[in-house]
Amino acid sequence: MGKKTSDTKRNIMERIADYFSFFLEAIKENMWVRNEEISFREISEKEGYIRGTLYLHGGYNLHVAEYVTIKQSKPIAIKYRYQLQTLDNRFTVRWDNAPHHKTIDSFPHHKHCRNGETVASVINNIFDVLKSLDKELKNEI
Repeated sequence: MGKKTSDTKRNIMERIADYFSFFLEAIKENMWVRNEEISFREISEKEGYIRGTLYLHGGYNLHVAEYVTIKQSKPIAIKYRYQLQTLDNRFTVRWDNAPHHKTIDSFPHHKHCRNGETVASVINNIFDVLKSLDKELKNEI
């Protein structure tokens, strides 16, 4: 599926089940993802949880947690956490929107770096994380 089609499809959704399907499609199309264990919990037609692990090439895991709602036909990750780590559980990077770094320009969105620094982040959904894997993993491998 081309980028324009997938971006359009992601931005027009009526049900959380549509988002879940698109989420699975996106991770299956990503060149870094070799396997996944993802669970969905539908709270209502417009909201739900996604949790699980993506097993990546190069010996990395991406732990995913999202609470998503559909508003005005668009999926919004109300709460999220995406943590990249090695198979032996060494931390690499985490993106989240927990409201605890109020001085960061992108509050509440931020990135925890391996060196202990917390910085501003424009990444705020799984699709952005999947796009950033090239940069993050090429620096590591």
